[in-house]
Amino acid sequence: MIFLALVFARLTAAFLRLFNKGATTLPGRVALFFKYDILTVLSRGVHIICVTGTNGKTTTCALIENALTSAGYSCFLNKSGANMLTGVTTAFIANCTLFGRCKKDFAVLECDENSLPVISRYIDADVLAVTNIFRDQLDRYGEVSHTLNVIKQSAKNMPTARLVINADCPLTNSLTSLDNVCTTFGVDADFDLIDVREARFCPLCNRELRYLSRVFSHLGNYRCDGCGYCRKPPDFEAQGVIANGENGSSFILCARGKKTPQRIALCGVYNIYNFVCAAAVLQVATGGKVTAPDGFAGAFGRQETFKTGSGSVLLMLVKNPVGFSSCAEYAASLQAVDSVVLALNDNAADGRDVSWIWDSDFDSLCTMRAAFYTFGTRATDMTVRLKYNGIATAGTLDGEDMSALLQVINAADNTVILANYTAMMKIRKTLRKYFGGKEFWQ
Repeated sequence: MIFLALVFARLTAAFLRLFNKGATTLPGRVALFFKYDILTVLSRGVHIICVTGTNGKTTTCALIENALTSAGYSCFLNKSGANMLTGVTTAFIANCTLFGRCKKDFAVLECDENSLPVISRYIDADVLAVTNIFRDQLDRYGEVSHTLNVIKQSAKNMPTARLVINADCPLTNSLTSLDNVCTTFGVDADFDLIDVREARFCPLCNRELRYLSRVFSHLGNYRCDGCGYCRKPPDFEAQGVIANGENGSSFILCARGKKTPQRIALCGVYNIYNFVCAAAVLQVATGGKVTAPDGFAGAFGRQETFKTGSGSVLLMLVKNPVGFSSCAEYAASLQAVDSVVLALNDNAADGRDVSWIWDSDFDSLCTMRAAFYTFGTRATDMTVRLKYNGIATAGTLDGEDMSALLQVINAADNTVILANYTAMMKIRKTLRKYFGGKEFWQ
């Protein structure tokens, strides 16, 4: 049955590739139709690293893959961002023999939080990393307590998995109470970015947390005066952080007493978290044989730059309040930005409810001397949202009219595009077509 399932799945992938389609989920769906637990067989004999959480999954996985490959290990990841059961199964199908034996040393899997409980029934991960927990797509994920509970259940499904968790996030840090062996990471800084609007209360006794220092939103050095729950010094920590704007960041990586100077090209404080998480995962997964990643420039659609001839387009994925606020803060720090496009869709993959844009902090955008445009199926909603921050838009563009978007880009030297998931994927396809670049699954 496995052989038959894999043959049909491979034929499906080949057919889709023939028409230049991604083949990122359908082959997995076909294989699961023939054998619902095929992932149990495909995942045997390979070291598995799972990365979940609200923000930073794709970039963290790409950092881990980059480091493992540079160290000479063979590995694969579901780099298209297809992070549900069908996408994970498809990634294994592409990297195994027709008899179901995986051909790589490591599988680096980005896992959707809500899909992880199902995925964790069929795989036996060596490492499960949790980047953070924020509110995201309320109509699908619900409140942060629900996300925490599904991740907790997933960890219980994989009792031998070693957990790598964000000590600065009071929600994820509560996972240290599980029986799994835990390694923690964090950032020692006090940037005080983005107000704490969620996860303000202790996950153990529900008393409001007190912060000694704060990096952004609810990530920082917290303490509960009720039950004593607090952030403890993490095993991996970025210290002495210097944000160099467009040139990335520099800091000291303190890893279990060993201090190493680091410089990363990725911009934004949130990418320091991604880097330190990846460094912790690599230590745990390889026993220290592979160290912190180096020379990585970014995953697709996440601070991805396209050269336009006279200038450039910076494309950034934003899909929840904290992510949008962080990217807006970074965009405002850039020099010589002529146009800013905010693209908002409400397709199924985005979540139908777009009210989250009202919880995003747009104050930093007010400082920019750029022309603002909105784009997407809910462009009008975004235009109204900007109006409430006193930002007048130069145009509200039809979400299907890519030619209008190209006119905006071609009329400017440097453009920044902030887009949620399906808007980003559609825009990226057009940017790749006109300005070059790899397909999203490559």
